[in-house]
Amino acid sequence: MDYDYVIVGAGAAGAVLANRLSENTESQVLLLEYGPIDANPLHSIPKGFFFTLNGSRYTYHYPTQPITGGSASETWTRGKVLGGSTTVNGMMYSRGSRADFDALEKHTGAGHWGWTNVLAAFRTMEDHQLGPSELRGAGGPLGISIDEPHEPVTDALMEAGQAAGWRRVADLNAAEDERIGFTPSTVKNGRRVSSATAFLRPVRRRKNLTVMTGARVGYLQFDGRRVIGVRASVRGRVQDFRARREVIVSAGTIESTLLLERSGIGSPEVLRAAGITPVVESPNVGERVVEQHGVAMQVRFKEPIGPTTELNSIPKQGAQGVKYLLTHRGPISTAGYDVTSQFKSTQDVDRPDIAAAWVPLALDTSSAAMKLAKHGGIMMMGYQLRPESRSSIHASGRLPENLPVITPGYFQTETDRKVTSTILDHAREVFAQGPLARLIAAEEYPGAAVSTPEQALEYATNTGATIYHAVGANAMGPADDDVVDAELRVRGVDGLRVVDASVIPFQLSGNTAAPTMAVGWIAADLILRD
Repeated sequence: MDYDYVIVGAGAAGAVLANRLSENTESQVLLLEYGPIDANPLHSIPKGFFFTLNGSRYTYHYPTQPITGGSASETWTRGKVLGGSTTVNGMMYSRGSRADFDALEKHTGAGHWGWTNVLAAFRTMEDHQLGPSELRGAGGPLGISIDEPHEPVTDALMEAGQAAGWRRVADLNAAEDERIGFTPSTVKNGRRVSSATAFLRPVRRRKNLTVMTGARVGYLQFDGRRVIGVRASVRGRVQDFRARREVIVSAGTIESTLLLERSGIGSPEVLRAAGITPVVESPNVGERVVEQHGVAMQVRFKEPIGPTTELNSIPKQGAQGVKYLLTHRGPISTAGYDVTSQFKSTQDVDRPDIAAAWVPLALDTSSAAMKLAKHGGIMMMGYQLRPESRSSIHASGRLPENLPVITPGYFQTETDRKVTSTILDHAREVFAQGPLARLIAAEEYPGAAVSTPEQALEYATNTGATIYHAVGANAMGPADDDVVDAELRVRGVDGLRVVDASVIPFQLSGNTAAPTMAVGWIAADLILRD
């Protein structure tokens, strides 16, 4: 059970690390994943995530504390399967902004986190449908496509966005102004591309790579101040796995934090309250979490048009399923949100600070279950790109099955409140434009009762939703109390790194799947160099 590298978690970063570290045939690499293999056929069907997200076989569901300032609580969902959340997410491939990566370089003092180096990683990973350019890659393992269905609803939405002043672009990742376009997605030839299919599946036969599923890592193991391995339960049997070189924790923002704390790395006060003996003092483990919070709107169409009417009954779903099996085309072959826009909350800011994701589907508002409406419509989810407010994640006990204590902190700064309170107004402006307004019968939610900034903020607090993009729980930085350094090594111990979304100290004006894969890619360079 001795390996050179033990990687905990096969998600966006862990799968990339396993691929790249095992390129050296002299290194023995072990990848441990608690969830099962990604063998369910629904994992390859883009719209299949509507089903795989709901159960507990492939996902964790973590209840949170009530949201500060309101009574609502949330459930934070994460992938528990090879590929992690990239196997069950909405597949949006939003890389983030040049300005934010350059800010990350300035924050850490490390050039490898600057835009030039990160862009090189993106370009090496990508196999983009639009082909190579200065800002895109082609021929890499990660398939990226931009589906343009050219059906009446999305065509009208595009025209409305342009009428509202946004520039229509072919590639949202190749621009940073106010813009709208079809969503770049980790889909290729009508099939989902996860970190597992892109980075693990092609190398599973390497003799120096062991991928073990059903392995729940409970604790890090120490020899003095050095981490020398992990203890895991593998299908009910406790096993120890030793790392000759490094243990790399890539279990995601929540599980990586809990593993550090269960192992005694964290704030002594927090650890003792959970019944854990402190080993290494690191006061910001689980602190400084930055999550985005969405505000939803839905409109109903006058006529039965759009994809909703193609999928809102079992016979129609069956017909589309047959079509997909034969052609890998149709409404279930596309990612979670068909159209994305980024725009400014006010023209006083220098760059977009809001994102909105649009899908030409309508939910049945009379049902507690998530099912499609009988009529056509559009759903919009808008969220602040770079919130300032902080949440926290901590262990509630010393056992792996103990749920975390997640305290979501949204809208704690004046900037966050102002930005979020404008989202509904911007969406309404788009819906009011002629090409789209002609189709709309009514705004189903939130409706006219939510019109002022104060009402919009209250609506966001009590009915909004996490975007599942939490970062920062084990943030990198130059200070002694930053959890990891710019090389992603955990301060206070040897032989341990954290490599996942939790090391990103602030939101990067995009989603988290793409930058987390880039973090894994760059971390592999750092580890191989060492």
